[in-house]
Amino acid sequence: MKRGKGLARLVLCALASAVVFAPAKAEQELVVFTGSGSKLTEEFEVSGPWLLDWSVTGLTGTKGLGIEVVLVESELLRYRGTVLNSYNPGAGTKMFKETGRLRFRVNSSFAGWRLKVSTITREEAREMVPVR
Repeated sequence: MKRGKGLARLVLCALASAVVFAPAKAEQELVVFTGSGSKLTEEFEVSGPWLLDWSVTGLTGTKGLGIEVVLVESELLRYRGTVLNSYNPGAGTKMFKETGRLRFRVNSSFAGWRLKVSTITREEAREMVPVR
């Protein structure tokens, strides 16, 4: 009986150490904004490289889709750059190095949109290859 308990403890210790030493995913979702039409999003704060995963869909039965997404500082709404400008449905990812308290200003016609902000490590940012 002691041998069975010893084996059970050994298996339990092995499982615990596997959990402790498993590699952690470095990318962490910070916030997701969704909507249709124009909107100023809630504030989010970032302090290092981060990713924006965006997607745009056309609203059913409509034509004339258009969307512009601009990054602004949270308090004074100072312009930090255009993130997206499109007349077609689509999706993509964009990396940023800007830090601080920020918001997105979305101007949209006949489009549904989703903006997901995730933090990444500096090592992950260095490994990314820019597409032009």
